[in-house]
Amino acid sequence: MKRRDAIGSSPLHLSGELHVTGRTRFVADEPRPDGMLFVKCVGSPFAHAKILSIDPAPALSSEGVRAVLSAGDIPGENQIGHAFLDEPLFPVGEAMWLGQPLAIVVADDPEHAREAAALVGVECEELPPVLSIDEALAKGDLYAPERRIVRGDVDRAWEKCDHVVEGVVGSGSQEHLYLETQVCRAVPGEDGETTLFSATQATAEVQEIAARVLGVDRKDVTVDVRRLGGAFGGKERAATIWACLAALAAFKTRRPVELRLTRHEDMRWTGKRHPFESRYKAGFNRDGRLVAYSVELNANGGAYADLSMAILERSMLHADNAYHIPNARIVGRACRTNLPPNTAFRGFGAPQGVFVIETVMDRIARRLGLDPIEVRARNAYREGQETPYGQKVHEPCHPGLLACLKKNADYTRLCRDIGKFNSNNRRCKRGIGVVPVKFGVSFTSAFLNQASALCWVYGDGTVSLSHGGIEMGQEVNTKVAQVVASVLGVTLDRIRVETSNTKRTGNASPTAATTGSDLNGNAARIAAEQILARLRPVAAGLLATGNRRKPAADRIMFQKNKVFDPRNPRRFVKFEALAHEAYMRRVALGAHGFYRTPGVRFDRAKGKGTPFYYYVFGCALAVAEVHLLTGNVRLERVHIVHETGKSLNPAIDKGQVEGAFMQGYGWATFEELVHDAKGRYLADTTSTYKIPTIKDLPGVFDVDLVVRNRKHASVFGSKGIGEPPFIYGEAAYFAIKDALRAIAPAGAEIDLPMPATPEAVLEAVEMIKQQEVASGQWPMENGDPA
Repeated sequence: MKRRDAIGSSPLHLSGELHVTGRTRFVADEPRPDGMLFVKCVGSPFAHAKILSIDPAPALSSEGVRAVLSAGDIPGENQIGHAFLDEPLFPVGEAMWLGQPLAIVVADDPEHAREAAALVGVECEELPPVLSIDEALAKGDLYAPERRIVRGDVDRAWEKCDHVVEGVVGSGSQEHLYLETQVCRAVPGEDGETTLFSATQATAEVQEIAARVLGVDRKDVTVDVRRLGGAFGGKERAATIWACLAALAAFKTRRPVELRLTRHEDMRWTGKRHPFESRYKAGFNRDGRLVAYSVELNANGGAYADLSMAILERSMLHADNAYHIPNARIVGRACRTNLPPNTAFRGFGAPQGVFVIETVMDRIARRLGLDPIEVRARNAYREGQETPYGQKVHEPCHPGLLACLKKNADYTRLCRDIGKFNSNNRRCKRGIGVVPVKFGVSFTSAFLNQASALCWVYGDGTVSLSHGGIEMGQEVNTKVAQVVASVLGVTLDRIRVETSNTKRTGNASPTAATTGSDLNGNAARIAAEQILARLRPVAAGLLATGNRRKPAADRIMFQKNKVFDPRNPRRFVKFEALAHEAYMRRVALGAHGFYRTPGVRFDRAKGKGTPFYYYVFGCALAVAEVHLLTGNVRLERVHIVHETGKSLNPAIDKGQVEGAFMQGYGWATFEELVHDAKGRYLADTTSTYKIPTIKDLPGVFDVDLVVRNRKHASVFGSKGIGEPPFIYGEAAYFAIKDALRAIAPAGAEIDLPMPATPEAVLEAVEMIKQQEVASGQWPMENGDPA
C-alpha cells in the first residue's frame, strides 16, 4: 500500500488547511511593526512625456508626511534593469508609460500618503506615444536586433510544396489578476541592513537590484518570502520595482514601510502577457505533411526590456510546437512601446508561438479536407528527429496520445453527434478544436538552471527544510517536502518548510519556467541523501542485537518514521530515536544540497543548441457551442491527455492541468485588454475585466494523466507541470472557429480574432452573413437565425 506522503501519492497540501480556514498569512497580513510608514506612488500622467519639474513642497507640508523621494534621493544607482540596463527606478527627463513612478510619498498612514501623492506638483510635456507593434516596427524601435532560427532552405522549398498558405495572426494580452496585489514591506535593521518581505518570485534578483539602488552590498539586503497570493509570472521581474521603492523609503526614513498597490493601480500600472502579431507562410504536400514554414513573431514589449527578449526566445523555440518541419525560418522581434513593461506570464511566450503553427495546422486540415487529429499525428515528432534549433526530441508520444484522446472522447461518435446537432439547430452551432503540446522545460539562460536547499534533522526527528522555490499556490512546498519525506522515510507532518530567504538559500533562480519542483526538489533530495548517508552507520549499530554482526548500512530501510533491516522488519528503531542518537554521537544532521541541470546550452547567435533538459507532451480536445445571436460560447466538453512522467503528486498535477486550461481558455476567448489612444488600460477592475469563473467550466472535464517511466525527466522521474497545460486552452478558440464553419461556405476561411470574445464572434458571423447573403446562400430566415 502506497504511503500517503511518499512521492507518487496525493497527501493534503501543506498549506491547504490554513487556506480553507482563513489562517494563511501573506505579506500584508503579518502584524505591523511599530512605527510602520506607508508608501504611495506619484505616477506619470502621460504614456510618453518630457518631465519638466517635480515639486514635493505641497506634499511635504501635508499631514503625516515623512518624506517625498525621487531620482535625486537614490543613494546608489537609478537603474533596476537586469538583462538589459534600460529601466530607471525613477525616470529622469522622460516618462515612458502612464503611471510610471516619478516620485513616492512616505506617510504615517495610507490615507495621508494617498492625499499627499495627489499634491506633488508634476509638470510634464506630453509627447506622442507609440502603442502598437506596427508603429514600433515602422520606427525600428526594438530592444535588440531581430533574432533568427533557421533550418534547411525555406525559399527553395516552396517550389516543392503542393500547397502554400500564408497569413497574419494576432494574439492578445492578458492580465495576471493574482489575488494578492504587488506588495513589499521593508524593515531597516542595524548596521545598514534592510530586510524585504517582498511578494516576488525572484528573491535573488530583488536582493541584487535593491542593493544596487541603495548603494550597498548584497549581504546587507535580505529578502524573505513565505508565500505569494498568486503570481503566474507577474511577480518574477515585475515585483522588483515595487520592492526597490519600498527599500528606498525604509533606507531613507530608517522606519519600516509598506508599499501595496490597490487593485486599480495594479491593473493600470503593471505589465501583462505580451501581445503578438505574427506573419506566416507554410508549404505542405497533398498528404498534409509540412515541408516548409516561415514565421515572423513580433512582440509588444512595452516601455522597457524587462523579460521581453527571453519571452520572445521561448516563443521562437516553440514555434514548431509538436511538429517536425524539414525547412524552417523563425524570426523574432521585440518592440518597445509606451505601455507598462510587459512581462512573464504562464507559458512565457510559448502559447503565442504555438498559436501560429496551430493556425497553420487548422488551415491544412480544412484545405485538404482531412481530419484535424490525423493531420497533427502525421506531422508529429518521431524519436530522434531534430527541432529547428538542433535539439533531438526524445521519447515523443503524440501519435499515441492523440489516439488515446480520440478514444477518451469517443471521437467518431462525437463528430457524428455534432454534425447532427448543427443540422438540427439554427441558432447554435458546435465545433471541435484540437491542440497538442510539446513544451521544453529549463531556463533557456543556462546559468539559471541551478538551485540550493538546506535541510536540518533535529534531535527529536523533525525536519526543517529551506529551498529557493517560491510557494504561490502551485504547492511546490508540498512536492519538495514529499521528496525529502521519501528520502528520509518520515511522514510529512515531521517536516516544516521554511520561508524562502536569501540568507539560507542564496543566489536562488526565479520560481518560473516550470522548473520549481525540478530544481528545488533535486537540491532537497541531494541534501536529504547526505544526511541519510550519515544516519545509516548509526542505525546499523542500533539495530545490532547481541553478538550478531551489524546489518549492512546500505540495506537499512527508512519508512514511516521507522528504521529497520528488511531481513528482520519486526526489530526497528524509531526515526526520532535514531536522530537523537546521531546527535549524541556528534553526527552532522544538517546538509546543503546543490543541483544544476546537466547538458543545457544554447548559442543565440547561431540559433542552435540544447536549451531544454526534456520535453512535456500532451494534447487536448474541446467542444464549443456558439450562440449565433449573442456570440456567447459554452464549453460542452474538454478532454485532455497529459504525460507526466512519474508524477510526484497526481492530485496537484491534475489541479494544475485543470487550472492552466481554464486560464488559457480565458486568454483565447474572452479576456480582452483594451487601451485608449493615450495608453490607458480601460479594463482596470474586476468588474470590467472578465476571467473564467466556476460557471465557465465545461460540462465534461476529463483529464487523463499518463504516468510513464521516462529516461528524460527530472526528480524521481517526474516532469514539470505548471505551464504546458495553459496551451490546451487554445483548443477552445479552434472549436469556436470550427463551429462557425457550419454557417460558412465549404472551405471558406473564418476571420476570427483572438481572443474570440462574444463581440468578435458576432463580427465573424456578420462577415459570413454578408458573404452568404450576397451569394443567396445564407442559411437563416429573414437574415437572422430562426
